[in-house]
Amino acid sequence: MQRTYIFIFFLFIGSALWGQERKISGMVRDNTGPLVGVTVGVKDAPGGTTTDEDGKFTINADSSRTLVFSLVGYLTLEIKPEGGKELEITMQATSQGMDEVVVVGYGTKKRVTNTGATSAISADEIRTVPTANVQNALTGKLPGFFSQQRSGQPGKDASDFFIRGVSSLNPDGNKPLIIVDDIEYTYEQLAQINVNEIENITILKDASTTAVYGIKGANGVLIVTTRRGVMGRPKINARVEGGVQSPVTKLKFLDAYHSVLLENEAYTNDGLNPPFSQTDLEHFRTGDDPYGHPDVNWYKAIFKPYSLQTNANVDASGGNAIVKYFVSGGALVQNGALKDFSDPRNELNNNYYFRRYNFRSNLDIKASKSLSVRLDVTTRFGDLNQPHAQNIVGEIYNFKKIRPYSAPFLNPNGSYAYDRYNPGNLSTLNARLANSGYSRDKRTDLNILFGVVEKLDMITRGLSFTGRVAYASTESASRHLFRGGLLEGYSPPSYYYNPEDGSYTLDPRGQYQLSGYTLLGTTNDYNKNLNLQAFLNYDRIINDHHITSLLLFNRQSATDQKNAAVPNKFQGYSFKIGYDYRQKYLMDFNLGYNGSDRFTSGKRYGFFPAVGVGWNINKERFFNVDLINLLKIRGSYGVVGSDFVVGNRYLYVQQYEKGGGYPFGESSAIGYPSIFEGDLGNDNVTWEKARKLDFGIDLNMFDDKISLTVDWFRDIRYDQLISRGSISQLLGVGTARFNMGKVQNTGFDGQLAYRNHIGNFQYNVTGVFSYAKNKILFQDEATPAFPWLRKTGHPIGQTFGYSFLGFYKDQADIDNSPRPLIPVQPGDLKYKDLNGDNVIDENDMGPIGKPNLPNTTVGLTLGGSYKGFSLNILFQGSFNYSFYVTGTGIEPFQSQFQPIHELRWTPGADDAKFPRLTTNSASVNSPSAYPSDFWLIDANYIRLKTVDMGYQLPGRWLPFKINNARIYLSAYNLLTFTNYSLYQQDPEVTSNTAGDAYMNQRVMNVGVQVGF
Repeated sequence: MQRTYIFIFFLFIGSALWGQERKISGMVRDNTGPLVGVTVGVKDAPGGTTTDEDGKFTINADSSRTLVFSLVGYLTLEIKPEGGKELEITMQATSQGMDEVVVVGYGTKKRVTNTGATSAISADEIRTVPTANVQNALTGKLPGFFSQQRSGQPGKDASDFFIRGVSSLNPDGNKPLIIVDDIEYTYEQLAQINVNEIENITILKDASTTAVYGIKGANGVLIVTTRRGVMGRPKINARVEGGVQSPVTKLKFLDAYHSVLLENEAYTNDGLNPPFSQTDLEHFRTGDDPYGHPDVNWYKAIFKPYSLQTNANVDASGGNAIVKYFVSGGALVQNGALKDFSDPRNELNNNYYFRRYNFRSNLDIKASKSLSVRLDVTTRFGDLNQPHAQNIVGEIYNFKKIRPYSAPFLNPNGSYAYDRYNPGNLSTLNARLANSGYSRDKRTDLNILFGVVEKLDMITRGLSFTGRVAYASTESASRHLFRGGLLEGYSPPSYYYNPEDGSYTLDPRGQYQLSGYTLLGTTNDYNKNLNLQAFLNYDRIINDHHITSLLLFNRQSATDQKNAAVPNKFQGYSFKIGYDYRQKYLMDFNLGYNGSDRFTSGKRYGFFPAVGVGWNINKERFFNVDLINLLKIRGSYGVVGSDFVVGNRYLYVQQYEKGGGYPFGESSAIGYPSIFEGDLGNDNVTWEKARKLDFGIDLNMFDDKISLTVDWFRDIRYDQLISRGSISQLLGVGTARFNMGKVQNTGFDGQLAYRNHIGNFQYNVTGVFSYAKNKILFQDEATPAFPWLRKTGHPIGQTFGYSFLGFYKDQADIDNSPRPLIPVQPGDLKYKDLNGDNVIDENDMGPIGKPNLPNTTVGLTLGGSYKGFSLNILFQGSFNYSFYVTGTGIEPFQSQFQPIHELRWTPGADDAKFPRLTTNSASVNSPSAYPSDFWLIDANYIRLKTVDMGYQLPGRWLPFKINNARIYLSAYNLLTFTNYSLYQQDPEVTSNTAGDAYMNQRVMNVGVQVGF
């Protein structure tokens, strides 16, 4: 029995020792570094601790208990400690929590009390996307954000973007307003911002959120907030990355043999003698005469398969109760993909490249108990280089300038060859690249913001005054070093090598030596912008009533000093008042009263009111559903404007233009300056207006693990400034624009996210969707001969053309079918006769396809992390749009022969994908002369847009004073899936062009991020 008692005693002591509290320590971070202020506690127990400046914590807890980690904006984690190991905790941001702070016009709101339509993203989610431009990284990430990347050229690869589609009949009148730290930026300035400087990005989509911008708010607003310092010891973060760029679409052209076969066929079809004999064909087929019958793939000969990109950033932040700071510097280099053909003696670089250098300093100073001072300074330097006066991709496409068989790459003695088939006998492209020179644009942007905030609690609690002075300047100049003319490429001395006798013949221009270089400098931009803001803020909770308000004065003056122009003036007032009762009943009233000097004195100012209301149903006592954290319905309605003017800045002023001169006297060679009457003025013009209606719902469930936001909207854009198409040209003089156009834009957008964890494995799935379809309600146009020719009732950018019915099969088919006034042959395109007159002409051109801007976009983000490992994948898709390629992009004898041309119509072909080949560029088969839906691609695409895979190194591995290190692999435009295969243009190509822009790039990137 005694032994039994002793055994029970020691068993009790062991259990007590096993279950007693012990110290548990570790570090908490996210993918960007340590997290400060994370609450660490024991589940179902009081008390706890928080992480320090280095993200570290220590807590006493029973080893069998579960630890809970929580921080506003992050998914709560529950972790059971493993033995005596120091914990390494990685937390995942939750961007749709109730307490998420949303940036709105001149302030912030919590998502739970916001009544407007907004979409936001933290810059942490896009910081490692290997692209030079912020807007490229937003594609597929924000509902309501539509973008198209038209070019991949270094320094010119920024996407065009729109908020909720387009609704203005003036193309540039659809650009959103861009605000960086409450100061207006241009598109070009946004493209220059380093994403490392950014804290978050928000787009404002409805009238409730944009009315404070009044005359500038009709197209939505993109707001960028930059990073600022926080209290704590200095923290230094550095990121270095490098990547390999390669074209998303690699151009494919037929070789010399297959090209001349098709060329002979085209000549035969036209009743002409084929230019190449059977002997020529045999030489091209066997390749046994590389100089007399060359075969050069000029795309592969000129472009490298890849180029390099590097990016480096370093920032420091910290501060105390008096001063807080954030300082950042960065350098980006994008290289072009041209091979180096330059003569070392030339000492010039004519390749494409872009170099950008950024610096930012944000200071916050607590000058007194009530006064805070802010000083932001940022500057950006850009250096963009490209070949002089040459579109290299366009030249490679251009059949008239170069062909695979027209000349060898170099002659046997190393001299340059010239193209005997080219009307100007130009030397080959590599020769001109080596000697034509370069054009280099240098740009400097400077922004300075000085602001003060004075608390006026002595008057009433919650009242404060803010004043800001912002100065911005842009200087851009070009340096052109070139041979020959300024506007055309230079052709150096070149020779025809005759392999039969080994002779060399100089090109017909008779130049035996290179001409000297000409150096020319031009000023592109030199402008300054001064912005003054002064506003009163009021934010106070009285019992259960939360009241906010703002009264703002805003004045802006922009000066084009290059042209010594009169400054552009903008001035206005904005008023906001918000109210919520226990976060249950919500109301926001916004009013803009502002004007622009673009209109006459009596038409400059206008009121732009908007109201937003919301109801948090889950705050009601009768709504007792524990699984739902947020259920809010909201709506808004208001009027906003746009002061964008096409052409003449002052439409109310009569225009007079300078003529080229008029000869007097006996000699016609001597002319005297003349002035002629330009467009008539219109005193009644004023800004465009937009009535915006929006209904939305916000839903959070299961402790914010599931979040949903959906909005439906309808915008009516009216009083649009358009030209009077119904005024006959017999008037003999142009007229100013009138406020007459009207467009309706309707759609919906939203975001659905799910975030959860299984132990240490955290995962998330986020889908965004956007749909916006517009319709022209009125566009002043001459009464058309037939109703299908009218543009009113169709979307903006609707293409008009002929409807393809098939190919003319034979002469009998031609005789029994409507046909154009020009001769046609079997194998030509046959079009629908809309007016029934048996003649195909411009009266048979109706609406075909869709506009070039997709009306539907989606994005799907899949993410996960486990003990320092993380993976995020974004699929992005665009649907319901069309593009149309013409000229050198697709037309035979203008374009190089491409694989699609081998699918041409021939007698007996039932599966032809291309009309018969012809040398006639004005035939019925030409997409330039006869636009039709045969050439129109109704396109959809899905891209594997971004991939980010990284590993956060454990703190115990880090030497010296490094407290954070992450290595990562990232990719951009990794894979592309389209619904078409016969055309090789990128799916984001600009319609009605040759589609010969510098190819969009796929980037594979590796980087390391280190924090001290």
